Amino acid sequence: MKKKILFFVFVLLLLVATSICIYIFDDYSHKNNIIFYGGTILTMDDKTPTVEAMFIKDGKIEALGNQDQIFKLKTSKTELINLDGKTLMPGFFDAHGHNDLSSFLYGMTDISGFNHKTPAAVWKVADEKVKVTPSGEWIICKGFDPILTKGLHSPTIQFLDSLSPKNPLLLISQSLHSFYGNSLAFKKVGITNKTKDPTVSSYFEKDKDGNLTGLIAEQEAFESFRVEILEVFKKSLVENVTNVMFENAKVGVTSISTLGLSAANKNILMLYEHLSAGTSKPLYKFLELIGKLPERKPNVRHFIYLRYDAPKILIPESVNNGDDFYKILGFKYWYDGSPYIGSMYLKEPYLHSELTEKGFHLPEFHRGEALIKQEDLLSSFDFMQSKGFQIAIHAQGDNAIQEVVSVFEKLNQKYPIEKYRNRLEHCLLLPRELMPQIKKLNLTPSFHINHILYYGDALKNDILGESRSEKILPINSFVQQQQPFSLHSDQPMYQCIPLLLLNTAVNRTSESGTVLGKEEKISVLEGLKALTIYAAWQFHCEDKLGSFVKNKYADMVLLDKNPLLVNPDEIKNINVLQTFVAGKSIFFKK
Repeated sequence: MKKKILFFVFVLLLLVATSICIYIFDDYSHKNNIIFYGGTILTMDDKTPTVEAMFIKDGKIEALGNQDQIFKLKTSKTELINLDGKTLMPGFFDAHGHNDLSSFLYGMTDISGFNHKTPAAVWKVADEKVKVTPSGEWIICKGFDPILTKGLHSPTIQFLDSLSPKNPLLLISQSLHSFYGNSLAFKKVGITNKTKDPTVSSYFEKDKDGNLTGLIAEQEAFESFRVEILEVFKKSLVENVTNVMFENAKVGVTSISTLGLSAANKNILMLYEHLSAGTSKPLYKFLELIGKLPERKPNVRHFIYLRYDAPKILIPESVNNGDDFYKILGFKYWYDGSPYIGSMYLKEPYLHSELTEKGFHLPEFHRGEALIKQEDLLSSFDFMQSKGFQIAIHAQGDNAIQEVVSVFEKLNQKYPIEKYRNRLEHCLLLPRELMPQIKKLNLTPSFHINHILYYGDALKNDILGESRSEKILPINSFVQQQQPFSLHSDQPMYQCIPLLLLNTAVNRTSESGTVLGKEEKISVLEGLKALTIYAAWQFHCEDKLGSFVKNKYADMVLLDKNPLLVNPDEIKNINVLQTFVAGKSIFFKK
């Protein structure tokens, strides 16, 4: 009897172990066999701009051409999808995002100027949140914006204390470069008026008597708050990450990026790899089995740039890590900050206006400054480049961009850097005279184009003035120089909507209808390339993604209208109907 029981237990354990092994080594199927026809197929390939039909097999483009040719390839297993006159094109890239921050902010109380047009509306929402939050719990509001919310001024710590006397309260600005806390928030993270500022440019603002004002400037000073809040919201992080990825898929994005990721451990990277990689590791599948990781399914690709000062535990041994679906490409730096708090680094001073004086608290003749010394930047660039990693650096102001380019020039004198395709991020006031040098070094800009739409009027009237505002974001100059560039929304600063980026790049109109830099308008086709094949080139994957060519992955977006044929002002109203990664549907509009 005892032997029978032992045998039964042995068999049961063997069955359980076998089931676990089957589960952890199993994954969703990458197989498919599909012909798309009956609509417009835009390839983003200059050799063959459009085709009548396309055959997808096992995630890649098997053939494309006229319908009669492609239909000869179908078998009994082939699925035929009639586009019904709609437009199919390569999936969009979100070339510069902060998906970690988007997940961090997801579900927090919104006080943005997109949804709250008066100061009273902002403070009403914050007050209502305070009333329903138990004493002692964190209250975090996102989107504080004195530009879009006219008349909104930076709050004092005394005001925030009166608003939330029993809860730590933190306001996160729309630009993500400034933050405001009440006394309980500072106390919670152990910061006092005697705490040393991380850097000259990133600090805890103090008044003339040395007391905290509530303002936290730039990322280094915010770090202790970030760590504390991540701990508070870690229970919802996994759900938030999956929600943010799906939000990208809904707008036609098939490849996302996270620029400047940092964490104390590898947990977030494990989550991202599990969700996006072409195949999952057995360890991750086991963690999925016991509920520590979410269920895997076809998802957006994910390309990551770590913070330049990320812990060593996050840094891969080689640039040849990951796969075609998930990879750490390089490192992100910040050389200056935001034009909307005065930390953008300029050659000429900011305008002295009511907004810059009372909204930003800038002294007259303020120009901003560099966040890192040039010699330190060169040394760090040299180290990263010697390991083969790509560099992406935040540079908004003309002085910032000039000094960054000079650092790359010095590095190029030591050894050629053209192969890395190093990136200049945001590029609000990129000087045209630097463009030949930028091309020689094979630097590639990613333009934060919706500065024009949302803040164009403020830039012109209150921050830069008319002359400089006419020179911002010179994207057509790069078209004329035949140099690839990308467009981005810098989410969560702005919601990632590629067709809205395209609309702004083509029309260059602010919310009031003012055109800024008419000569820098680009064609719809060039804008689409900036969202697809040019962005793929920036990510070193133009041989696999970004256009419809035989043997490339079938990453696709289905649109209800052809962007090349609609009125340019109507591009933003085109609907995304379906999104595919490697031929698998990851979003379908019902």
